[in-house]
Amino acid sequence: MALPQHYKTSHKVRIPASELELGMYVAELDRPWEETPFLFQGFTVRSEDDIRTVQAHCRHVVVDRLKYVRIDRRPREEKKKRRPRTRYRGRADFSPPPVEEALEQAEKTFDESNRLVRGIMDDVRLGKAIDTPAAREVVSTCVDNILENPDAMTLLTRIRQKDEYTSEHSLSVAVLSISLGRALGLDRERLNELGLCGMLHDIGKIMTPDEVLKKPGRLTPEEMEVMKAHPVQGRDILLSTDGVTATALDVAHAHHERVDGSGYPRGLTVDQMTLYTRIVAVTDTFDAITSDRVYDTGRTNIEAFKILTQGSGRQWDGNLVTRFIRTIGIYPPGALVELSDGRLALVLESNPRYQLRPKVLLIPADGRSMDRATVLDLETTLQDAQGEPLTIVRVLRPRDVGVDLHALRQNGLFRSLLEDL
Repeated sequence: MALPQHYKTSHKVRIPASELELGMYVAELDRPWEETPFLFQGFTVRSEDDIRTVQAHCRHVVVDRLKYVRIDRRPREEKKKRRPRTRYRGRADFSPPPVEEALEQAEKTFDESNRLVRGIMDDVRLGKAIDTPAAREVVSTCVDNILENPDAMTLLTRIRQKDEYTSEHSLSVAVLSISLGRALGLDRERLNELGLCGMLHDIGKIMTPDEVLKKPGRLTPEEMEVMKAHPVQGRDILLSTDGVTATALDVAHAHHERVDGSGYPRGLTVDQMTLYTRIVAVTDTFDAITSDRVYDTGRTNIEAFKILTQGSGRQWDGNLVTRFIRTIGIYPPGALVELSDGRLALVLESNPRYQLRPKVLLIPADGRSMDRATVLDLETTLQDAQGEPLTIVRVLRPRDVGVDLHALRQNGLFRSLLEDL
């Protein structure tokens, strides 16, 4: 493909969005990046879907000719043949079965795991020992489910009860950490260890007084010091627990350390932090930002990604942040989105090939009842009923539009979906 003549004559050139072609690098938009679905400020146009999405949001863009790359133009069908679906065999790039097929077992695993985590925390409050064998067993089951289909478990981590934050946060961090570890190619044994680290990382918060842990508002400096004691308290709890490895103990102690040495409690730097600790530091931050708590309203995954990206290399391991975003997707399972035709939808399954076009489940307008499941695969459903391009226009916070995902799940959010299989 020959570049347009005007594209060759300048380092950066403003062109109509209608003239975008594969391989061009979009450096600037004609509107703020925050008003678009593009996570990073600057990207290479790698698919026709990218072109359609830019054109849906912009009339003009600035392209950088020095960053042009040649894109493989083989038909999508041919590319799919080169990557046949296979069961997981220790590889991070296998193609999982559809999320609908994995969801029923994932729900059972998630609910059982959540009960166990609550039980562990209740035992610690009462001065009892942590049931380490039970914790390892439930982590192993989570690993099995995530190796089968990571999207199903990730989806469930987004549907939460605010009053169960500490226990559900611990389970969510375990699930997200296992998913990231899988993407990094860790074997099953290391994934089990990583999952246990995630599940027990915040055990020290059991010792934090409720008037500090659940305070609705900004903590005083004195209260902040009380809160910052939980990594040391978590280490002490795990030191007295049989069957807990040094790795899990280290993560509980160090998950608030930052790679530039600005974290706490010891001010460690990146070369003093284990891979497990650096993974949990990323997933812990993401889950905390996106969760509703007594004292704060959860933000969207897009906002969380931007915070993590801005802190890459200073607070968090930049390579792990990038890999985490790629792993769960720009529109991760469990994200509530608005489609270009005004309908609300819940992301069911991410799309590694075309991240702006995941599989979604339509949400009823009242945000409460669920009579039947309507699933749209945006990779193949390119137009709405009027023949207009169908895209995701923004990510929403459920409470801002009156949607209670937890209540919806209880009232059959996935039941009709499973019945249609």
